[in-house]
Amino acid sequence: MKALTQSELQTFVSTFKPQLVGALLQEVLVSDRGLALGFHREAAKWLILDLVPNSPMILLFEKSNPFKKGPKPKPVGLFLNSHARNLYVVDIRVEEKWGRLVKLILKNTHVECELEIRLIPRQCNLLVSAEGKHISWAKPLDLSEPPNVENPPEPRSMEAIYSEWLEEQQGGVKRSSLDPVAQWEKQRQKDLEKKKKALNEIEKQLFEKKEIPWLESGDFLKTHGHLDVPEKLQAFVDANHSLSWNIENCFTKAKQIVGKKEGARERLEELSVEIADLEKAQYKSSKNGRGPQKLVDLMHKAKARGRKLELESGALAYCGKSAADNLALLRQAKAWDYWLHLKDYPGAHAIIHRERQQEVPVNEIQDVAAWLAKESLASKSFMVGQKVAIVIVECRFVRPIKGDRLGRVTYHSEKTFHFSLRQV
Repeated sequence: MKALTQSELQTFVSTFKPQLVGALLQEVLVSDRGLALGFHREAAKWLILDLVPNSPMILLFEKSNPFKKGPKPKPVGLFLNSHARNLYVVDIRVEEKWGRLVKLILKNTHVECELEIRLIPRQCNLLVSAEGKHISWAKPLDLSEPPNVENPPEPRSMEAIYSEWLEEQQGGVKRSSLDPVAQWEKQRQKDLEKKKKALNEIEKQLFEKKEIPWLESGDFLKTHGHLDVPEKLQAFVDANHSLSWNIENCFTKAKQIVGKKEGARERLEELSVEIADLEKAQYKSSKNGRGPQKLVDLMHKAKARGRKLELESGALAYCGKSAADNLALLRQAKAWDYWLHLKDYPGAHAIIHRERQQEVPVNEIQDVAAWLAKESLASKSFMVGQKVAIVIVECRFVRPIKGDRLGRVTYHSEKTFHFSLRQV
């Protein structure tokens, strides 16, 4: 389901604030997707924080609790049980400066606990602070002021939001993100819009005659032999440089523009073919359920050297032969591909190339990590049974460091796990 809009969140807080203020937090339930905070004020009330990254949600239920507790405790849940239980709600408000962000303040005469609930898609999080200590559900990202939305969607009623969420929990709604046909069609439309927009921009570029004033300026300077050009050409002449420099500069600029147009015409033809192919394309399911398209060879696409490992799930793992090869692979990888790095071993990088919605099993990630260690570490450094740490993060969160030595990158939103080296 869609996340709450700014208007819907404001409505939720204003509607349920009178029921929450003065309520006592008595229970904290946690699962992999969020929390249920059990309050009591005249009757039991359950504040649900559904922290699904793309569609976070906040809901309040009275008496009944539709939230399912997970099998394992979470650090945030333990922290809340220790620092927030038996505190009273004194305020709940929307921090409009940051958009869809809710502050929930709990307090008694001795202790205060603040919950910062970020309901921003792809930045959803829960940050808790009490007695000088802080913890968060996920690694916090820097916030920025929300953009202005010119034509916001019509807000849903609270009843519609609750009904939609409950149906999804009961499996009554087939989420489009999990429907391969709908997901493929959505991506096709997105690609079409992007390519058509690029096509329009190139056509505009070809229609404009930006090289003409540069040619006219060069011809004038060459014919008349001075920098006193007509007013319409003055922007193309730099009086701080010599006549010969200006003549050469004008013709060079014109040549560059013409050269770009040649490349633009080639790209225009390519885009036209790609758009025609996309418009005729139809979804084709595969027997193994991995999707309609075959993964392209990243090594070939990046013109890099290195090693490749085929995984049972259909994903492909790559390890460059040099820092330059690793950088070329990273630049050609999709945003959702995985980037792996052996912690504390410089230069050891790999990429798992997968389809957008494809899940790569943990055992395959460990296989890639072991393969990466074997390929990257010297034979004396690689020992079966040796404990190592692997960092894994989607390629969208990895950036090369400008000005630093080749292959150096920064990353965020990573996960780290430890395992023992083994033969692959």
